[in-house]
Amino acid sequence: MSDINNNTVTIMDIAFLNMTKDAFMEQYLFPALYREEKCFVVTANPEIVMKAREDDAYKRMIQSADYVVPDGVGILIAAKYKKQPLKERIAGYDLLMDLLAHAAVQGLRCFFLGATDAINEKAVQEAERKFPGLNVVGRHHGFFDMDDPAIAEKVKQTSPDLILVALGMPKQEAWIVKYKDTFSKGVFMGVGGSLDGLAGEVKRAPDIWIKLNLEWLYRLLKQPFRWKRILKVFEFMARIIFKRDK
Repeated sequence: MSDINNNTVTIMDIAFLNMTKDAFMEQYLFPALYREEKCFVVTANPEIVMKAREDDAYKRMIQSADYVVPDGVGILIAAKYKKQPLKERIAGYDLLMDLLAHAAVQGLRCFFLGATDAINEKAVQEAERKFPGLNVVGRHHGFFDMDDPAIAEKVKQTSPDLILVALGMPKQEAWIVKYKDTFSKGVFMGVGGSLDGLAGEVKRAPDIWIKLNLEWLYRLLKQPFRWKRILKVFEFMARIIFKRDK
């Protein structure tokens, strides 16, 4: 990790890793898993950056991550506006899928934490179907007291290599920061609504929408109740363009 600062672009005090997804996994995540190290990954979109801007405690959580990757076209646009373009968007769902594929091949131990019990179970079943041989050592729904150490203890007892936390922002980052130091190993990643997508509860945008960087619009059309979240994206862009937030 010594050269990590040479591969980052800072936006609103958040240092984003400036690498392709494949390079990130090959150079950082796979070695960490092989060496049984601990690391904390945040896949940050404009909404997360805006939350960090408004909440100092949350900002410190994000800044404590080993790696923050750009999940959201708004982040790429902001970096380009700063004349420090990022190599590519690293979507959290894609990163999750690639990690599960790697885990299945390497026999790594995975724990799914979060979402409703039904969605969690369905996501695990779909992951095992997509990736034969995947070793899911445990799962637990996301409706529990954040201060209850018994949940972290349950996860820890399974000795997982991948701890996938789907509690939504900011709870998933808060849980990881609160408990990860009690573990001896593991890649911790907040996966937000990715379990809903994996379970088939939320359909991902078709490839053409993703390639055109319009996945956010597709999701808004399919889920109009998300409009308040989209407003945060526009506020983020306005601050970058007009107020020149760093």
